[in-house]
Amino acid sequence: MYVMEGHAGSQNQTLLIVLLIVLVTMSLVFGQSEIYDQEPIKQKYFNKYLSCYRCLFETKELGCLLGSDTCLVPKGSSCMTLIIKNNSGFETMVSDCRSKEQMSDCSYTRASPVFGFWIFSRCCFQNFCNNPQKRILYVP
Repeated sequence: MYVMEGHAGSQNQTLLIVLLIVLVTMSLVFGQSEIYDQEPIKQKYFNKYLSCYRCLFETKELGCLLGSDTCLVPKGSSCMTLIIKNNSGFETMVSDCRSKEQMSDCSYTRASPVFGFWIFSRCCFQNFCNNPQKRILYVP
């Protein structure tokens, strides 16, 4: 068994990170939520829907790199942020809406399918509570 060092090792880690992000993003994208553009939301929606920040790939250093948007779910649902971390300090986030049926995903920590990575899931229940400015209040 050979230990990968240098360029080959970093390529494998990058490939695993991309694979992990794709898997998490697919589970969020194919979930059930109503998608709306970032146009101003009419006042009537504020009483019926929870507005959440959506980003499919985000880092603390660079912000949202893929899929910045707004999503709406019926009241009683939640906004969610997944934080994907590894021991070397790499951290990325995925933010989205979660329907009532998907809220079993809220507030858990588990190992990811990719060795060495962990997934932390946090939900909140106010409009745009998962945007980067407000997220620091509820994310570890």
